[in-house]
Amino acid sequence: MGKQYYLSNNGTHVGPFTQEIVLKKVESQEHQWTDYVFDESHGDWIMLMEHPDFVSKFSNKPAPRTPAKEASNVVSTGDFMKDKEWFILKEGNNYGPFSQLELIQMLQEKSLYEYDYIWHAKMPAWKRVAEVEDFTPEKIKSLKESSETELSEVFFRRRHARASYGASLIVHNNKMVFRGQALEISAGGAGVLIDSPHLQPGQSLFLHFQPGNGVPPFNAVCQIVSKQFVKDGPGTSEGVRYGVKFTTLSQSTRESIKSYTSKAA
Repeated sequence: MGKQYYLSNNGTHVGPFTQEIVLKKVESQEHQWTDYVFDESHGDWIMLMEHPDFVSKFSNKPAPRTPAKEASNVVSTGDFMKDKEWFILKEGNNYGPFSQLELIQMLQEKSLYEYDYIWHAKMPAWKRVAEVEDFTPEKIKSLKESSETELSEVFFRRRHARASYGASLIVHNNKMVFRGQALEISAGGAGVLIDSPHLQPGQSLFLHFQPGNGVPPFNAVCQIVSKQFVKDGPGTSEGVRYGVKFTTLSQSTRESIKSYTSKAA
């Protein structure tokens, strides 16, 4: 029997499947290249398009473009957002093309970050996601609240379930110590309020979470993936909300967080 793979989608996993079956599921769009596959040799979930066993299949298979609409047809917002015209730059490699909807989904799943570079043919140069008008917080919010089901459903496909989480925390970056407050949590990361406006996406932090909502105290090494200024935050008149992904977290803590978020969902 050849190597078997489990696929993850929306917080669940299915399988095992052979490589051939996985590729057929992607081709039929039952799964996406941005879904995750479990690799026993790494002991972790890896995005399909970045997995060593699938990266060549992804690179050699051009993504189909959406057929042009006839002028007489009424084109919805979701229709033109399906056009595969966006490219992603990661670690010197180009990936794509993807549709705007796929990029938004990647942002929600934290496989694409605000500091990553993207490009399409109408842009003069590569820009960070945070610098592109199509992906501003206001634009994303309007899509989330859209009456078009296909657009709003993008925000419910997440690798890890999330839940509101109230716990104070201590933050340090090997130079300074800050105080903070957790706002939400998942097994993959957290949304936190930190009393410093000077931290930047891509920066690593050490976080010590106080106990809260049934989750015991824990330590985590994190990477900042997003940054948003807020006027009013818990316990302070001003603050900065940071999104962080866990890069080092004990398995027992991860399971404790999963248990909490599944009950809170």
